Amino acid sequence: MAISLEVKKFVNTEYVGNFAQIELPIARIEDEEPPKKARKKPEKKDRKEKKDRKASFMRKRADYDDDDGYDDMDSEIEAELDAEEEEERRRSRRGGLFGRKRAAKSDEELDEELDEELDEELDEELDEEEEAEKARARRRAAAEEARRVAAMFDDGPKTARAEQPEEDEEEYQEPEIEGPRTERARIHYIEEGNGEPLILIHSVGQSFYTWRNMFSRLSLNYRVIAIDLLGHGYSSRPENFSYTVEEQAMTLGLFMDAIGVQSAHIMAFSMGSAYALRFALDNPDRVGKMMLIAPGGISPEMPLAIKLMDSSILGGVASMLYGMRTVEKVLSECYFDLARMMSPEVVGEYYKTISDRESRWALRASFHNFDDEGVVSRLRSLEAPVLMLQGSEDKWRQGDGSEPYHTAMPYAGFATMRNAGHLLHEEKAEKVIAATLEYIPAIQPEA
Repeated sequence: MAISLEVKKFVNTEYVGNFAQIELPIARIEDEEPPKKARKKPEKKDRKEKKDRKASFMRKRADYDDDDGYDDMDSEIEAELDAEEEEERRRSRRGGLFGRKRAAKSDEELDEELDEELDEELDEELDEEEEAEKARARRRAAAEEARRVAAMFDDGPKTARAEQPEEDEEEYQEPEIEGPRTERARIHYIEEGNGEPLILIHSVGQSFYTWRNMFSRLSLNYRVIAIDLLGHGYSSRPENFSYTVEEQAMTLGLFMDAIGVQSAHIMAFSMGSAYALRFALDNPDRVGKMMLIAPGGISPEMPLAIKLMDSSILGGVASMLYGMRTVEKVLSECYFDLARMMSPEVVGEYYKTISDRESRWALRASFHNFDDEGVVSRLRSLEAPVLMLQGSEDKWRQGDGSEPYHTAMPYAGFATMRNAGHLLHEEKAEKVIAATLEYIPAIQPEA
């Protein structure tokens, strides 16, 4: 896949960031019919099992030859045999004519018939090729005859005519497509520090701003890279992007390729944890250690404004009504210490990157298309070490809010931090930094 890198300085009055340019693959709808499945001979193992079952039935029947209950046992055995034969016929009917024959014939006859049918198909293909060659010969003869007759009756001036070489007709072939179709997109990120790479991934509806209390201090020990996911912050809002877990995980890999990072540790928050885990499952050699803060998806405890975003019917209306007051209400449920954490500046920064129509559409699509069941079902095969953190006063992950992730990864570390809400890393930045340094020892590059 072609990936181009374009790093630009984005400067305004508040921060300096970079852009990594990537090429997103665009799915193509295939018009061609799927190839037909090759017919297979029945496996010897299946035939042997069938014969063994029948032999077992016959042995049972023989044991009851002199028993008073013979009639009952005989009826039972016959019923089981009839049921098995009926099941065999039912399965075979799904295989068309060949399958229906299979139910009525013995295994030896079936093998012979399969060989005969394959021979017939081969003969038919040879006959078709022979007929096609004869048709081309007839067309060449007809064209030659037409030129002979035309020469006899042509009264026009005689001019030399270059002889055109005859070409054999070829079957029509679909034109080859020149590589995959792609859409160019830019991922905004900020980067600072030296050491092992540590990528910070925010949740749906956020931007890199959520890491403001940790970024600089983490950069003293790691090469910290905080990204804006596609559709969020200052990154692109691609037209051919559905904001699924799979797509966001894919873009994470493209982003790492674009900035030249082969592998990294990952810290992800809330719904962003699913994106990070899917990437780690698909690319185990590119992920070191993982820290997941309040991982999970949409929960019943989340405010109505978010749950409406997930609605197929009311989601569009909910996205249009997602204004400054809605952001303020949502944030008020994410902090434990409202007096210290909530301010007009914080609300304004959160709202700024979702205030336009395109951003709200991306926000709605991210909620509506979020499905982490596929990720959770694969977590037992995850190779990367995981540490999960959660606030004791997290209203959105009450009790077992992160339980599906924790249950699927029994070997993962899990810690609860007191007096913190859902936005644990914003309220208790110092504790999260200390846990990070303990879990991922800082290794500075050699001078």
